Amino acid sequence: MDLTKVLIEFFITFAIIYIIYYLLVIKKCKKNKKIVSAEVSIIITLHKIDIKKIDTYQMVKVVSIVTTLILSTMITIIDAFFDSTIISLIFSTLLSLVIAIIIYRMIGNYYKKKSIQKK
Repeated sequence: MDLTKVLIEFFITFAIIYIIYYLLVIKKCKKNKKIVSAEVSIIITLHKIDIKKIDTYQMVKVVSIVTTLILSTMITIIDAFFDSTIISLIFSTLLSLVIAIIIYRMIGNYYKKKSIQKK
């Protein structure tokens, strides 16, 4: 597969997913600062982050970009390398879970340190 075609597909997929995520999640969180996405609430709960000391809207934006990046990458990899639906489904599920756990843990650690520093 041609690299330019893969990159164009990645950026188009990224844009579409981010627009949908923006309309469904970020816009709602912008109107009401107490509402956060499911990913953010899981990160806050697992890392015991004090939400009074961080900007939750900023955290929602960071997590939304990371989530969009993970999904776009998975879609592009699956489309470029796999022909079998079952293999691509298994691969994408496992890889996206591993990547999401690692990256969300890094985000959680960052915001945990940030909330501790604001004492």
